[in-house]
Formats: sequence, C-alpha cells, structure tokens
Amino acid sequence: MRTVLFAILVSFSLVATAQERATAWQGSTPAGTTVQFDPQHLQRPAILFFWATWCPYCKALMPRIQSIHADAGQASVDVYAIDIQDDGDPVATLKERGATFTLVLDGDAIARQYGIQGTPGIVFVAKDGTVAYRRVSGSEPDVVEARLRALLGLDAAPANAPRPVPSGPGPMRRASLPTR
Repeated sequence: MRTVLFAILVSFSLVATAQERATAWQGSTPAGTTVQFDPQHLQRPAILFFWATWCPYCKALMPRIQSIHADAGQASVDVYAIDIQDDGDPVATLKERGATFTLVLDGDAIARQYGIQGTPGIVFVAKDGTVAYRRVSGSEPDVVEARLRALLGLDAAPANAPRPVPSGPGPMRRASLPTR
C-alpha cells in the first residue's frame, strides 16, 4: 500500500511541476533580417504578441504592452509583435501607435506552433524557456497587463494610465490560420 501511495504522490508531483516548454521559431523583420527565437538560450524573458492591424482588441492591448516594455526596460524583456492573419501594413501601424517591439512579419506558422487561433494572442516565455502565461480568450486588457507585470516583478500600472477602447466590429474575429 505504501508503494502505491508513494507512486501516486511522485506521479502527481511530476504532473504538477511539469511546465510547457516554448518552441523555437524564426521569422523575418521588415528589413529582411532573420529573427531566431531559441527558448533554450534566452537572455531575458519574452512576450510573444500575436496581432493584426485590423484587430481592435490588439489596438487596445498594444499601449499596455508598450508601457510594460518601457517600465521593464529593453534589457529586461524582449517583445515580439508577430503579425498574423493580416493584409494590412504592420510597419506603418506600429509606427503610428508608437510601439517599439521587434516586428515579425507573416507569423501564421509561428502562431500555429503555439496554438494561437485568433488575435490578440499573448505568450509569456520565462528566461528558462518555459511558457509561464498564455492569454485566455476573452481576457480583458487589465487582466493581461496585471499578469504580465506580476511576471516581470513590475508595479501595477498607474490608475491614470490611458485605457484605449477598441473600435470596430463587435466580437473578436476568430479566423482559422491557413495550413500550408
């Protein structure tokens, strides 16, 4: 009986401590430079922000992620704006919105690797290469921002921080990513 109980406890502890590992990927910047993301050799945590120019919820979330990036500092977190499901101009959109993220174009294949099916998608990868947070569909910007700030050890956002309201069509667009 003791052996069975011990085996159950060991199995439970392995399941409870097992964490999802981030997967490696590569993409291209607008300048044609290759971005290689290797979670085995991260220098700092990373936020993978899957977004599209047409997405009103991405627009609402983007200034919050920019604020986190500014508060943490570029030496403390990498932010990758991975453009998916898009036929707009992501370069102009990021510039217009004042975002300083690393832009990765045509990221549909990367989104599939991470199981992202709609926008905005957020994956926080800890420095050890584990996925420490995923935005759950429908999570409000306040919830996402608070969780990312907590993971980075940052103070909560100031109460007077801008709170953009998404404009555009009602519910979040859920387009399937094409298979290639």
